[in-house]
Amino acid sequence: MKQPFKFPLRARRYRRSSPSIVLMGIVACLFATGPVVAQAGTSTATLSVSIVITAACTINPATLIFASTSGTTLITTAVNGSSTVSVTCTGGSPYSIAMDNGSNASGSQRRMISGANFLSYNLYVDAAHTLPWSTATNSTTCTTAGDCFLGTGNGAAQTVNIYGVVPTTATAPPPGTYTDTVTMTITF
Repeated sequence: MKQPFKFPLRARRYRRSSPSIVLMGIVACLFATGPVVAQAGTSTATLSVSIVITAACTINPATLIFASTSGTTLITTAVNGSSTVSVTCTGGSPYSIAMDNGSNASGSQRRMISGANFLSYNLYVDAAHTLPWSTATNSTTCTTAGDCFLGTGNGAAQTVNIYGVVPTTATAPPPGTYTDTVTMTITF
């Protein structure tokens, strides 16, 4: 039998190190270990988060109704009344509430009107009627409770009392429904 042809030793080495054999070896290694996955890099940074909370206040409408009274009674007895107004301000926000003199004032005297007739009245910050409610509308003109109502918000609705007095008159006013509209201003 004939013996297979053998390459000389030098030729075998060359054959084993040929580029195609080397390439096949690399491919075989790749498939033997699974697919090659590129690893992702990481980097970090910061996110700044902020919010500006501004002061805010709301004041709800209110109604003060004096009890029905005969005109002759007002000659000797003043009529008292009270109401409340709801105020909601941001927690920690100082505020002041002022009231203008109404739609029918004569000078600084608040008055209600019925037809062509007027009836004076006054508004007070306190139940004792010693602190008249002024028209001061900001912190530079409303600095004490005697000027207007001063408060500090707590984030929830707060009740503020309003006291009113119809003082005695020299003569009995004519019968009728007397009304006025006062603008309340909250400054914060």
